[in-house]
Parts: sequence; C-alpha cells; structure tokens
Amino acid sequence: MRVLMAVAALAGAGTAEAQERPTLIHGARVFDGTGARAKIEDVLIADGRIARIGKKLRVPEGTAVVDATGLTLIPGLHDLHIHTPREAFADAAALHRFYLPYLRAGVTSINEFSVSGEMMAGIRAFQADTPRLTLAIRLGVPGGHGTESKFTQAITYQVTTPEEAHAAMAKALAFKPDMIKVFADGWRYGDPNRPDKPSMDEPTLAAIVADAHKAGIKVMTHTVTLEGAKLAARAGVDALAHGVGDALVDDELIGLMKKHHMAYVATLATYEPLETRVLAPEEIALLSPEAQAREAERLAKGEAVAPYDSRRWDIMRENIRRLQVARIRVGVGTDTGIEGVYPGFGALREMRWLTQLGFTPAEAIEAGTRVSADIMGRHKTEGTIRKGMRADLTLTGGTPDLVFRDLYDVKRVWVAGKEVSLAD
Repeated sequence: MRVLMAVAALAGAGTAEAQERPTLIHGARVFDGTGARAKIEDVLIADGRIARIGKKLRVPEGTAVVDATGLTLIPGLHDLHIHTPREAFADAAALHRFYLPYLRAGVTSINEFSVSGEMMAGIRAFQADTPRLTLAIRLGVPGGHGTESKFTQAITYQVTTPEEAHAAMAKALAFKPDMIKVFADGWRYGDPNRPDKPSMDEPTLAAIVADAHKAGIKVMTHTVTLEGAKLAARAGVDALAHGVGDALVDDELIGLMKKHHMAYVATLATYEPLETRVLAPEEIALLSPEAQAREAERLAKGEAVAPYDSRRWDIMRENIRRLQVARIRVGVGTDTGIEGVYPGFGALREMRWLTQLGFTPAEAIEAGTRVSADIMGRHKTEGTIRKGMRADLTLTGGTPDLVFRDLYDVKRVWVAGKEVSLAD
C-alpha cells in the first residue's frame, strides 16, 4: 500500500513493538551527507538499515509512518573523542542518563576513551538507548599524559619499546576493542607552569599501529605538536586528535598526512579559551541549569586568557584553515569530559567553529557524518543516507545545511533504525 494509506504518523518514540516494525520517514528534506543538495524524499527504515529512498514508496503492511514535512533529515552525528565518568557504567539506567545529552544533540555515534578492556563486555551487555559506542583501549608511556590518576594508570597500558607494545597489544586485543587510543605526545601546551611529559617514540607507536591494523581496527593518537604529528603520520596512525598547537602546519606534514591517509580531529571545543567564550541562545538551551550558571559566572569574572593559551588557540584555528585548503579530512571530536565541554553540546560547538573557519554549514555536517565515519573505516556502512546504510538518523527543524543554528533544533533520532527517546 502506498504511504498515504499507511498507518498514522507516530507522535514520539514508539513502543518496543512499534520500533520493530519498518518505519517510513515521509516528506523530509533529506540532506544525505554525500555532498549533494537536499531534496524532498521518503526514507524507509527496515532491519536497522535504510531500505529505500524515493517518492511515493510502496511500504510493507503495518509500517510506522513519521510525517517529516517541513523538517530536515540528516545522517546521525559523530563525536570521535569523549571521556565519560566511571559512574556512567554502573548499569543500563546510568548509561542512558549520561549519554542522553548526545542523543538530544543529534549525536548517534561516539568514541569512548575512558574504559578498560575488562569493562567492555559489561558495557556491551547493557540494554539502553545510547549512541553507537566505539570503545577504545588506551596505551601510553610511563609518566606520560593519560596516566595522571590511579584510574587512568589502571586502564592505560604503558610501553616504551616495540617489544613491550606488541605484548601489550596482544593483551588488549583479547578484549576485542573497537579501536586504539595512544597518548603519544607529552608536550604541555607551552604552559610555563606545567613541564612536558614523556612522549612515545616512532618505533613503539608503529608497532602498536601494525598490530591494530592487522586486527582491522583504527588508531588515534593524542598529538598536539607539529613534530609529534609528523611522527604519528610516519608511524601510520589513522587520525590525530587534539590538533597541532605549537606551530603552523607545513608542507611536509601535509604531504605525510596525504601519503599515509591520516585524518585530523582538532577538538577545538576543548581548547577554546573559556574565559572569553560566549554561547548563543540555542547553545545555552542545551545545558543543564547548573552548567548555565557556571557559564554565566565564568563570563562575569572577566578573566584574561593566558598568553600561551591565546597563542595556541590562534595557531589551532589557522591550522584548520590550512588543512581544509589542502583537502585533509577533518572529523568531529571534542574531548567531552574536560571542563566546559558538555555532552552533546561539544559536538555542535566543534562544528560551529568549523563554520567560522571556512566550512559551510553543509561541509560542517559532512565533517560530523560522512567524514567522521570514513575516519573510522565505516564509509561503506554509515555516515550517509543511502540504501543499505546503517539507519543512524537525526531529524531537525529548519535547514541546518544552510543555516547552522537550525542543527540545534533536534526533533527525533534513530540509532540503527530504532527511534530513541529524547525524554528524561
């Protein structure tokens, strides 16, 4: 039967029984993330994937229909770099509560960097509405960044040689992690009050990369210097997190990144100076009352930005401009969990900054969808709205690919074809 003869549109997240049925998102303005212009289409979801796209689609009997007239459907957003407090992993209810702000911001896929291998099976067993969870095992060097607390020391394998790296990776891979995070660069941002920490050498990092790639998983490094980025590229790292902040990227680095197909995830949201950060009304609306109060108090203090922070911030923004001109892949990651970077809010703030540094709203959305999926090696299965792709979808008001603030007007969200509740 045709769409207009199908069941009435759902008013909100459906029951478990309804969620198992195919769903037709009818009449949406579809921005598919491929670079094509948005157009009015129907999207049929079945068995967790996008079954068909078109107009006047014939749908199975009993299909749930969502009337999306006047709304825009985009691929679900990614946050490639987050840290979640340990209490989030207590049970399914806690997991849902901590990850709900991501869903409300339209984020359907996150990379979690604050778990151990031993925690992974339990987390995966929880039945909760969350974004897709990519769980990473961490490696670093003794005394390096990522080992500052008892907890982070306990969940981070610490290695200094290729032999130690291979031994640690053998243990790590037994837990079947989704990716590897390496704390490779110990530079402390030029802050005269914080001495540098140890860094990882290229042979050790290359050994980690080789074992990860043999297992079919990606490697992202904590890397914040120009020379560290070059080392990471030569070692074969898939993506550099945090961005180069000590110097402007040069032709050598760009050449190495292209040669080794290395991507860039700047986490601008965590390096933006909080002393002078001014949030738009739609951003403030995403925050809890407590967070709103903290933001108002911070601005009221009128504190100056430290010189080393100001210089690094200028360099990081210029590097985004240079890498975009060079056509280096720039994904969306935030380091959420750091002070002032709130769940869900951070991904939209990161993308907002991209629009201020030369990206169009459409390109910023592509960075958070298709490009981020590609960085994770999932471009054939997610990140765009095409037949056969995983049905991670976000329905918004307005035209977010043209007017970025409309991206904050999230109406409904699907993860692997299941509509998730955005209510507390």
